[in-house]
Amino acid sequence: MKRRILASLVLLALLLSLCACGKADEAEPIAPSVSDVETTDGWIPSRIAFPDWLTRSTGWVTEGDTIYLSGLTPENQLVAAAYDTLSGEWQRIDFTTSDAYHPQLGNLSFAGHSLWGLLQEGPSRDDINTGHFRDDYGYYVLHIDLESGESTAVRIPFEGEGSTEGSGLFFSGILGLDDDRALLGAMDRFYMIDANVSILSEPDLPTNGGLFHFRVGDTLYLWTQDGYAPFDPETLRFGPALDIDGLGEASSNNGHFLRKWQRSLCSADPESGESELLFRWMDIALSYGDIYGGVCLENSLGDVYYPDGEEMMQKGLIVAKRGQIPVKQPLRLGCFGYTGGEMYADAQANGALPYSITMELLDTIVRFNNTDPQYKIEVVPITYANEQERDRVLIELATRSDLDLLDTSMLPDNALDSGLLADMLPMIDADETISREDFIEPLLKFMTQSGGLYEYTDKFTLLTMTTHADLFPGRDQWTVENIESLIASHPEMDPLWHSYDRELITTLFCWAATAEFVDRDTATCSFDSPAFVHWLELMKALPDGGQYSEEAKLMNICYDLAFNAGHQEKYMMKGEYVVAGFPETQGTGSYFLKLGSSPNDWRGTMGENTRIGILAASGNQAGAWRFVRQLMEGADGASLIDGIPVFKASFERALTAQISDDFDERFQISYMTAENAEELRQQVYNTTKLVDTDAGMLRILRDEINRYFGGQVTAQEAAKTIQSRASIYVSEQYG
Repeated sequence: MKRRILASLVLLALLLSLCACGKADEAEPIAPSVSDVETTDGWIPSRIAFPDWLTRSTGWVTEGDTIYLSGLTPENQLVAAAYDTLSGEWQRIDFTTSDAYHPQLGNLSFAGHSLWGLLQEGPSRDDINTGHFRDDYGYYVLHIDLESGESTAVRIPFEGEGSTEGSGLFFSGILGLDDDRALLGAMDRFYMIDANVSILSEPDLPTNGGLFHFRVGDTLYLWTQDGYAPFDPETLRFGPALDIDGLGEASSNNGHFLRKWQRSLCSADPESGESELLFRWMDIALSYGDIYGGVCLENSLGDVYYPDGEEMMQKGLIVAKRGQIPVKQPLRLGCFGYTGGEMYADAQANGALPYSITMELLDTIVRFNNTDPQYKIEVVPITYANEQERDRVLIELATRSDLDLLDTSMLPDNALDSGLLADMLPMIDADETISREDFIEPLLKFMTQSGGLYEYTDKFTLLTMTTHADLFPGRDQWTVENIESLIASHPEMDPLWHSYDRELITTLFCWAATAEFVDRDTATCSFDSPAFVHWLELMKALPDGGQYSEEAKLMNICYDLAFNAGHQEKYMMKGEYVVAGFPETQGTGSYFLKLGSSPNDWRGTMGENTRIGILAASGNQAGAWRFVRQLMEGADGASLIDGIPVFKASFERALTAQISDDFDERFQISYMTAENAEELRQQVYNTTKLVDTDAGMLRILRDEINRYFGGQVTAQEAAKTIQSRASIYVSEQYG
């Protein structure tokens, strides 16, 4: 049902909702210009923060309207927590872990007035770092009397005793039956035990060791091979299995089943099995990490609770309540999807999206839809089964009027007609909250073509070379001759990582060459320079792969410095490293590199690029710009592992978050120090060249390099031929 209310009341309610979500500072300050706002029935999500004594949750179980969590205190002590969804009150539940060694608590179960838990011993971080592992890790059964507060933790003694066979059983679940009994699951074997872990019986049950379950009111449903079935904890008997797809660990106190189905939450009638949509997760999640949580609870008031999925549930809980929400204007985002082959059909049968989309873009959609007071993104699939169909749909885009934004992440570079997308530079200049100075300057320049910003790329990485800090002679002396001398004088070190064969080395040097010896501004190239000839000679001299070795490497050709900076490069060197850059070059000798994406050749990077543009024919470019701006500003939890954000503030946040005092005892190296972070910062802000992975240019380079490797031409002759062919190609591409 829709109704109209005064704009001031709606906007006030919206603002309060945003504050409750912890996202008020992300809300779009521009309010709708109409005098009143149309609303409709919907769901309003908000965050519930953990109390200060709970910093991280690792397990979840519900009973009635109460949620029980296992977690850690700020001092990394195990703790349990109870949250009453009716009163909003938290209760801390401390317990003993007896003499368990570095225990983890993931499984909890409530029954009667007791909490049962499964503690698992394991190595500590120090054990992992030093490589010292015990051979007697075991399991403990935890029992907590919630009325008296008394708790016990008893090591499971099943090591060939009684009717069990052998030791080393893998226990994967526990299910409390009452105050005195619990089921302990080990793969497909089950033990009914008491709090002292005495075996009462070994029932044969048609479920598995995980003991996956949910509740509807007072009825417990347990997973079986035929589907979820009602289970009687007293008699251990099952009722008929339910013929309802999508059931999982989602409990309800309102008499119906909850189905998590095709990214939606539905209620299913117990008698007919017919479903009614409650909400789509994309509509009520506060970040993309919230969408795929495995558990939720509908309390007796009809409110739905689920874990905050960001960073392994560190932030708390999320509750979605029914209420009046603004009716927003749709912004239609076109996303491409490849429909050819059997993989697509299989994915569709399993409820997959009919298009490809990056995690970053999905997260931006979720955050935008829950913070912008006026607009909401709707995804429009644009599918093709082969390259011919793709080319056809690209041509048809010029005449489509139903799209506002276009996700171009799956397309090859420069696949779109220049007149299809709008220039975003004027939008940046007119926006009071953002400016050109907010971006890493060379990266913004790389995206600017024909004087305009038509397609935004959210992040990059760096292609470079690193070596030992104590062997690096400085940029001026970092020459091919010096590198060859280092290789000769340090035979105890492998020159490169063992998997760097001739093919990979050629690829990386070709990428670097497109950045170093091509000037796109002047549409010229300089492959006939002495430096390029020296590169050819160095490539031929480098070993063609080698045997695996844990020994230090003399140097590394790093094609993903965003990911490698810090620990990974130190692991290569077995000590401190320096970013040397490629030899005999100006500036840093490093080059920005776009990250890998589906249709492109292998890039070897951890993250993927998100590329997006605003359609020139869109009738709502102002709203579309608000969405792109939110992508530019990035999420609070940006990670360097995924790439170097173009937005300065996001890069600095990610860099700060990466700094750690963790230490790898095996190789006596730290992870990311402040000094490592500063070196990466200097590379990012001072690198001015971009790799071009254009297939035509790379083909020219490879053709002649392979002739040189085969002994058909000299390095000078190969360089001269490359210069001749590339000059024509560069002129055609950039002239």
